[in-house]
Amino acid sequence: MTRTPEQVAGRIQHTEVRPTADQERVEELCEECIEYGFDGAMVQACWAPLVSERLAGTDVTVCSAVGFPMGGDRPVSKAAAIRDAVAAGAEEVDVMPNIGFVKSGRFEEVGREMDLVVEASGDATVKAMLELGALDDDEAERIVDLAVDAGFDYVKNSSGWGEGGKATVERIGFLRERAPEETRVKASGGIKTLAGANELLDAGADLLGASSGVEIVTGAVGDGEY
Repeated sequence: MTRTPEQVAGRIQHTEVRPTADQERVEELCEECIEYGFDGAMVQACWAPLVSERLAGTDVTVCSAVGFPMGGDRPVSKAAAIRDAVAAGAEEVDVMPNIGFVKSGRFEEVGREMDLVVEASGDATVKAMLELGALDDDEAERIVDLAVDAGFDYVKNSSGWGEGGKATVERIGFLRERAPEETRVKASGGIKTLAGANELLDAGADLLGASSGVEIVTGAVGDGEY
């Protein structure tokens, strides 16, 4: 199915999470979200109050990330960070599980952490960044099942950074097949063209995380890092 740029824009969470992004760039991101009709603005939690203020009265969702991009924070730290981000204005939070524990077979501890962070999210939408590119088939299946059991609203192929890899039709198809219908799918990493965005949506993605949102919907080729 070929969607119009406007239709694709409504599925994009326009992303600026670089540590060097300054206030001017974050404010520009907000304006781009309004101008192009993006689904959400994804920023580091320190910018959530500013973005919440800038986007008040619009349909753009305020999004942030926790445990990103390493995932090794202690569970209580992640839970506290989620509560703080939500209190600061974040309506959706993407969370990185402990991938090192997954690689070590410590699935029970990963499951407990996931339960804790979902509880901490309260009424906010919470997404699990699963870093599929770093996992073997068994690890990938187990972590999706744990995220679903914990009650995450979305499963996500990657943080878009580190070893998680780019969003591919195969990885998004795997998530859509493995997760139940009520668990939605977000694709992130390396999405830079309208055609590529459409392919991922066709594969089962409900949302796209991209720093090249403007380029995607204007027909240029994106060069964003995320």
